[in-house]
Amino acid sequence: MMSSAEDPDVDILNKNGLVNVYVDLRGKEINTKRLLVRADNSHVYIYDPDSNSIVKIIYVNELIDPSTLSVSEKNGIINISLKKT
Repeated sequence: MMSSAEDPDVDILNKNGLVNVYVDLRGKEINTKRLLVRADNSHVYIYDPDSNSIVKIIYVNELIDPSTLSVSEKNGIINISLKKT
């Protein structure tokens, strides 16, 4: 499995106590509006219920609070925001 730092579709930005994860899914045969996103203390999971498969597992090199997960989508790019713990 490719690490998040090596994955060209994933960018992770840390700023002001927040971790923002940007996932570029443009050009993939995925309905981004129906994706399910979950997190634990160090990973973000993106699941596609239409194909019953995991799209991405992203390791975040920070401790994050999964209860603060917020997700938005625009033009095939998923923005996932979480607070650091």
